[in-house]
Amino acid sequence: MPQRQTYTSVALEQAARPLLQLVQHLTGLDTTFLTRIDWKALTQQVVLVEGQQAIPVQEGAEVSWSDSMCRLLFDAQLEQSDAVPALFPDSGGAALGMQSFFALPVLSEGKTIGTLCGTSTEAVVISEHTFISLKLIADALAYQMALDQQMQLQHKKAKVAEKTIDKLYQQAQQMENLAHTDELTGLDNRRAFQTKFEQYQLQSETQGTALALMMIDIDEFKQLNDQHGHETGDLALQQLGSVLAAVARQSDIACRLGGDEFVLAATDTTAEGLLHLAERVQQQFKQQMQQSGLVSSLSIGIASTVDSPLDQLLQRADQALYKAKELGRNRVEFAD
Repeated sequence: MPQRQTYTSVALEQAARPLLQLVQHLTGLDTTFLTRIDWKALTQQVVLVEGQQAIPVQEGAEVSWSDSMCRLLFDAQLEQSDAVPALFPDSGGAALGMQSFFALPVLSEGKTIGTLCGTSTEAVVISEHTFISLKLIADALAYQMALDQQMQLQHKKAKVAEKTIDKLYQQAQQMENLAHTDELTGLDNRRAFQTKFEQYQLQSETQGTALALMMIDIDEFKQLNDQHGHETGDLALQQLGSVLAAVARQSDIACRLGGDEFVLAATDTTAEGLLHLAERVQQQFKQQMQQSGLVSSLSIGIASTVDSPLDQLLQRADQALYKAKELGRNRVEFAD
């Protein structure tokens, strides 16, 4: 069985339903209901309904204020009518089968925020004494509706504040990412590498795990820039960045240190373990450059904690890279 859709808060419903039942008991009308008026949109919505459904007044139903039975009654300076078809023959109430109808404004700080209404298919006349009670009930409903509106307003403000906080958090995250990301390649920058590499060094020292890294340099990068322009040089850097991002494991650190100098660090790996990966990087970089109509290669130096002191790992890998360049470039060399 589908769940009934509600058009107000639980708190207002719990407070208002017994009062609508009391109105029904006091007046003898078939149906009583509470409405909310939106003066900006000039619409009236049925919030809650109690009683028999001989007259199809539905919760959530909305009408233009110009077509409202309440407006017709107020314009006629009446609080009730037991002859709706005769008094308002062309009204929506008459079309729905209303014979009797009453409406009282629900006021908050002098402003009508809704109406308390009742209707019946039979002719029912409400006494002045009963109307005194109905007006007191309307006052009680006004307090509850005003409180509900305040709660909804606060809820909306809280939602806006929550979205603002989420947006600020996302912006902070983006700023954090930008501070640790190389803008051209999308890899970690030098700052991020230093932070992560220090953690890897500590892990290697305390747990006795192997740590290896390779330093990578694009051969004749200055000449590539001079002959083809800086856009081509940037393309080469981006191609190398994409290759490293593709081959690196989730636990590896792939970084652009600056210029055309890159590094990839890997835990639980020896120098020999990085050799195969280095050759893949060289091959894929060449292929991607060839697809762009360019010829370029990489020199790579590898060092690991198996044969190099932990605090000299970067220096030893850099020395191996220098050796690769000295021996003709486009090659991989291990630290001595």
